[in-house]
Amino acid sequence: MSELKKLIGDKIRIIRNNKNLTLHQLSQLTGQQASYLTEVELGKRNLSIDSLEKIMEALNIKPGDLLDFREIEPDSQEFETRSILEVHYQYLTKKKSEDVKMIHKITQEIFKSIESSAKSE
Repeated sequence: MSELKKLIGDKIRIIRNNKNLTLHQLSQLTGQQASYLTEVELGKRNLSIDSLEKIMEALNIKPGDLLDFREIEPDSQEFETRSILEVHYQYLTKKKSEDVKMIHKITQEIFKSIESSAKSE
């Protein structure tokens, strides 16, 4: 299973849950089978662009919402390690364990990508 498929599937599930939608409701909004959407959320299915567009439209999100995990502008004056860590700590303490684990996985992937880019330069 591709790690990217898993991350995107998890992100879709998190957004769907945050919007208080069931898989059945998302199925009705997208015209896709709930079983297909389950496999997407589990990272077991390849998504076509058409399917992804239907899901994003139903969830009212943009493509970047699935992949952009940055919330703080690094060039701003507020970008200080301690304050950022405190903001993240406060945010994470209010989340479910499964969401914290997903954020951890996403963070690991981001660092892998950064390290890979640095090595190729």
